[in-house]
Amino acid sequence: MDPLEQLEIQLRELLQEKLNSPRFSVKCLNKQLAESGDMVVKIADPAWIGEDQPEAVFLDGEDRSWSLPIAREKISNLSISLFLNRPETYRTLITRWSDGTWQIAENLQNRKIHVTCDIDDGNCEQFSLTDLRVVSVRNVVKNLLMLQGFRVLLEKPMEETGETLHVGLTRSGSGVNLLCGPVITNGVTACEYIQKRANDMQLIAQHKYGLRVKDQARFQQMIASLGRSAAVVDLLESKASSSIDFRRDKNQSSKGAAFILYNFARLSVLFRTFEEKQRTGYYPELAPIETVDFGLLKEEDEWQLFWVYVAGFPAMLRQALGDGQLARVAPHVVLGFTSGLVICLSKYYRRVRILTKLLVLLSIALHCYRRFRKRVEVAIAAMFFFDRSETYRQRPSDSLEFSYANIDFAKRCDLEKLSPAS
Repeated sequence: MDPLEQLEIQLRELLQEKLNSPRFSVKCLNKQLAESGDMVVKIADPAWIGEDQPEAVFLDGEDRSWSLPIAREKISNLSISLFLNRPETYRTLITRWSDGTWQIAENLQNRKIHVTCDIDDGNCEQFSLTDLRVVSVRNVVKNLLMLQGFRVLLEKPMEETGETLHVGLTRSGSGVNLLCGPVITNGVTACEYIQKRANDMQLIAQHKYGLRVKDQARFQQMIASLGRSAAVVDLLESKASSSIDFRRDKNQSSKGAAFILYNFARLSVLFRTFEEKQRTGYYPELAPIETVDFGLLKEEDEWQLFWVYVAGFPAMLRQALGDGQLARVAPHVVLGFTSGLVICLSKYYRRVRILTKLLVLLSIALHCYRRFRKRVEVAIAAMFFFDRSETYRQRPSDSLEFSYANIDFAKRCDLEKLSPAS
């Protein structure tokens, strides 16, 4: 269990004990954290307001071992705002996820689930955009389940698994059904749409930034990968059950695949540059986490980035998997979360040049940035990595090749500038 989920459980247990009423909610906030707090408890019982309203609920003098340290609370009518001890929260979460992972709920580990799909992957050249959407949703769901510890079975098992999830356009027998809405087009096939999105990427890169390409074959391979990823993002933006109308030119968001992959490439550049200069002695070794003074991180956007997108990452994965109810699986949540992360990270990165910080701040920043990179990497894996036997040949190497092996392309192309917010 991740520390934030554990803290929410601790808060609920104490509230049930003290209020003797189930009429309350606990919510993590994602903006105006300095004024509103990091978490808020809403109490729905008006009788709680009165002369005997306590001055403190959680910081009542009792010795409690919170999973994340609470610095202060502010009671106002029917709400309690909680402000965490930020330096210790940084340290707790970074230490807990020092290897870039998080603890999987024990009840999910090795839990078998049979995932089925309407669409036959073997006929990918004839895919409609609706077919591509169904397969893309199936793949994201499969990857999310695997990230959470499920054993995903794509072939019908010899023995009964107990759980079946079907992704498709129509319901299929027993088990949970995740129905996908149609993609309405003027007859454009999936291959044609992927090529169109690849052409979009190439025209933007060459016409606006005048790229001089030395290895044309390599360049075309990268553009094709971007086209595939862009098409998948276009199909994942909406809730799976909603229909998508592509009959008119869709106003493609520049915060799509290119923007996500470009910013992941920038993170890779940052760490590669640091490691290269570290080998020459220009930078020292990173200070151990236990010796770092996280109190030096004073800026609100630093805390917001960390609180919303590092602390909140496991909660996003749970939400994408329907909080344990497979009928409520929501693959689009992963894309929305990742887009928000790279937008905030891009704005911060442009304003604060990490590798030029004072050495005392460099270790702090890089410890945090490693967690940001891991979260983007996991999200990319969930959205874009598919079986090697599939389709449009979206291999595990395709998307990350853009980020790792083709860093020079990312630096020269500067696809981030396509964004109005850039």
